[in-house]
Amino acid sequence: MATNGRVGYCLDLVDLFLSKAAAGRDKDRLFCIALLQHGHVSAADALARAPDMPLDADGRRRLRAAITRWFKAA
Repeated sequence: MATNGRVGYCLDLVDLFLSKAAAGRDKDRLFCIALLQHGHVSAADALARAPDMPLDADGRRRLRAAITRWFKAA
């Protein structure tokens, strides 16, 4: 492959989910709900990793609330 000597890293789906969830954009919300609906990410896994996110306490609280809300919507 023509990578010009660059290295690419693949994110675990839960990590991708959490980064999108933390961003909080509408398109990210739809993406995260789709990951939950199709079983690519479980709410339990996302909630278990949420405390490791580099957010302040309020940000982590909002993240957990969003994951819970989206899981119910899925």
